[in-house]
Amino acid sequence: MSDDFQHYLTALEKIDTRIHHLLEELADDDDLDTTLQADTTEHLRQARSQIDPALLAFRHHEDATPSTDAITLQWTPSGKPPRRLRLEPNRDNEGYERRLLEWDGLGWRPRTREDVDDVALCAPAETDQPTDPPRLETLRDHLRETWHQQDPQTLVFEPTTRTELGVVVDVEDDLRYSERDDDQWYPITDEGLRNYLEQRGQPTLTPLSETPLSRAHFTGNPPHDCGPHSDPDEESP
Repeated sequence: MSDDFQHYLTALEKIDTRIHHLLEELADDDDLDTTLQADTTEHLRQARSQIDPALLAFRHHEDATPSTDAITLQWTPSGKPPRRLRLEPNRDNEGYERRLLEWDGLGWRPRTREDVDDVALCAPAETDQPTDPPRLETLRDHLRETWHQQDPQTLVFEPTTRTELGVVVDVEDDLRYSERDDDQWYPITDEGLRNYLEQRGQPTLTPLSETPLSRAHFTGNPPHDCGPHSDPDEESP
């Protein structure tokens, strides 16, 4: 990779990281006007979507050519997507580059980056090797064409301090979302799934019978064009 390309990529990652932090701040700001908050969030997401193709292509390149000298620590925060702390030797072999990455359903998205001089590692010999969580595309493929089965597959988002346990199903290639104790279902897009993952963590593939919801939660009422779950950053009224 040329130095110019690396420079541009680093700049894009910094912009993307700043947008991510701004979205988090907006979600936590209860004093901001609701309409202004929604408009600003939408503009930030549109800007981010324009950066995504370049970052995604580079991440796939990195996945295909991993560094054999890299040190990787992976963990899953409660109610958040999986994260990785990655230490890789600099290209000049003087020191390391420390990168914090977060899983976004498509790959590992950079969050922070800095140069460090000295690295030491102590870990049990039986420590497992880090593995990628299943991509959202793979999880969605498991949902397709299961609605008419006796026990269809679902994606389950665990509850948070602001939301109930949420369940996503695929009805005739139409993604539908509902929460425990809610008598409505709401349409959700692939982009919406990614937003939920960033706000609530990686969903789990679970049979409908093992959730507190039933088929009636996704067929008993017509969907709303908009509702409390159309945006994971908005609180339910």
